[in-house]
Amino acid sequence: MGEVWIDAGDAAGAGALAGWLRRDPGMARSGVEIETAGPTPAGPSGAGGAMGAVETVTAVVNSTVAVLSLLVAVAAWRRPHGAKPPLVRVIEDDGTVVEGTPKEVLDTVRARREQPEA
Repeated sequence: MGEVWIDAGDAAGAGALAGWLRRDPGMARSGVEIETAGPTPAGPSGAGGAMGAVETVTAVVNSTVAVLSLLVAVAAWRRPHGAKPPLVRVIEDDGTVVEGTPKEVLDTVRARREQPEA
């Protein structure tokens, strides 16, 4: 499927989110590998864009179901009061990039999955 980058805002946020995802039973069953990537000055994979220089949590996923599980878990993460939702970028194997809040990306990935193949 590809890779997922999550803008955690700062090192503390990245560590908290990565730890929370690693402890999530659904993530354990999905086989998603969670890592913290540190600052990414040009954005994920050097692609630039809205994410800019941030502390990121990354995941390499091998199926759409794993991406959906990860996005649901990120959307459910309890952020500090008043913190905005993290920015998520999904880079699919075909090079398609989907970026937005966890809910926006989840909706887009679900919609793409439901489209009939050409």
